[in-house]
Amino acid sequence: MQDLLSTTLGLLAACSLAAVVTAALRVPTVLGYLAVGAALGPSVSGVIAPGDTLNFLSELGVALLLFFVGLEFSLAHVWLIRRTVLAAGSLQMAIVAVPLTLVLIRLGMPAESAALLAAAAAMSSTALVSRQLADQGELTTRHGRSAIAVLLFQDLAAVPLLALLAIWARGEVPRAERVLLEVLGVLLLFAAAAIASRHVLRGVLGWVARRGHEESFVLVSLCVVVAAAAAAHAVGVSAALGAFLAGMVLGESDFKHHMENHLKPFRDVLSGLFFVTIGLQLDGALVFSAPLAVLAWLLVLVPVKIVLNTLALRITRLSALDAWRTGLVLGHGGEFALLLLGLALQQQLIPAAVVQPMLVALVLSMAMAPLVIRHHDALAQFLSSARGFAQPPQAEEADIATQAQSLRDHVIVCGAGEYGLTVSRTLMRAGVPHLLLESDEQRVKAARVFGVPVLYGDASRPDTLLAAGLKHARLVVLTFAQIQPALRIARTVARQRPDLTVLAACAHATAASTLRNVPNVRIFPHSFAAALGLAEQVMLLVGIPADVADHMISELRDCLEESGQIQ
Repeated sequence: MQDLLSTTLGLLAACSLAAVVTAALRVPTVLGYLAVGAALGPSVSGVIAPGDTLNFLSELGVALLLFFVGLEFSLAHVWLIRRTVLAAGSLQMAIVAVPLTLVLIRLGMPAESAALLAAAAAMSSTALVSRQLADQGELTTRHGRSAIAVLLFQDLAAVPLLALLAIWARGEVPRAERVLLEVLGVLLLFAAAAIASRHVLRGVLGWVARRGHEESFVLVSLCVVVAAAAAAHAVGVSAALGAFLAGMVLGESDFKHHMENHLKPFRDVLSGLFFVTIGLQLDGALVFSAPLAVLAWLLVLVPVKIVLNTLALRITRLSALDAWRTGLVLGHGGEFALLLLGLALQQQLIPAAVVQPMLVALVLSMAMAPLVIRHHDALAQFLSSARGFAQPPQAEEADIATQAQSLRDHVIVCGAGEYGLTVSRTLMRAGVPHLLLESDEQRVKAARVFGVPVLYGDASRPDTLLAAGLKHARLVVLTFAQIQPALRIARTVARQRPDLTVLAACAHATAASTLRNVPNVRIFPHSFAAALGLAEQVMLLVGIPADVADHMISELRDCLEESGQIQ
């Protein structure tokens, strides 16, 4: 008992430290978990050894991870972007994986092992790319959309690859017909899950949600994930695939966001354990005995993969500059590659001497990825010889420029959430010319119901703000809580129009203090907005005349501005 407690304490302390350090360095947390596993594993300190309990918890973490992937990629979403996903994704996987498979076979590797390693090398990190592009305000760009389409195909391609591993682990020959039968089993399981979810799962989850008991909802949600994994395992399919299919089915339900919020802590902790178990299997002696193998895999995963990615995207008629941008964004290894190699290593399907150098190269490529993505534009300009040439605007920027070309002395409202939509409706009633910019398509559709001049576009991109007529605007209003996009907008305005005022609604003191460092930014805290509105209603309800109440609120607002609480 004491040994178990000591091991658990050491593992939790090391993972906590890794999470804090990786967050401070702005690198993926998965790298910290891998480092923890390597440091505590048998090849270094020997504090923790792989065991059945740790393996079971890590497999549960994988099931939760794939369940969340399924929630994000609902059937409706996949069908909407099916052509881009199939064209860009299949070409990228084929052009990267096929030549690499042939090279590995030529080097004497069995065909099954070569195909699995090549497919793993073709995959990139969905979590890393989506987070980094979101931080840089590039998810809505051509290269951002192309990258997400390729990543979506890669995530879906994990289904037959996991089926291949399941067949291989049973000792069967992984022939094409067996893989197809395995995938057919997955499809049958999916059909059964779809029928069950429509008549059972959604009814049960809806009934529990209406009771308003959060603990019950969490437990029932966990039961859904484990039941899907158990059902898949019972029919001879990967348990993780069962969880993935359950996520896809429930991705179209009303409980999607509710389940994400409640299960995310379980997913983060348990999937972190999976990457720790991979780190436990990293053998430093094998790595140092084969440094050339690590270097070779690193060259494949970064420069070679970038070139092949770009070639595939050029075939889809993407411009040279955007193809290089997307190729650079995808030029690294990913979580599913770690997942596939980790499972192959755990089940001893491929010799450790072959897998270990690639695992290390995957980790190194993911460590380099944030830096490459951050500077991808300059690298793409250099590689595509596009320096000095004007590039065509993004599609949404052309639409915004068309709408803004006749506007002068207008207001640019950034964000069509509750605050932004209210500001826009008020300006519309007052006859003030303005544009409302929003990067979420669902919010754009919801705002158009009210007849406001809302346009799809990411306001944190300088080109989008310029297209919206920043040079001729009289005011910019920030209405969303994300600090990084808000900071990019404020800095863009300070560079392009240093005389222009930016009014920023802030929900947190940290965001307010950060934005105060940018010139001409006036802060309007959400709490004060609600408090002033409530105070005015109280005065009206106790019989104070409207003009007197309005005067008192104005005096209070002036007092808050003088004290620095509203700037």
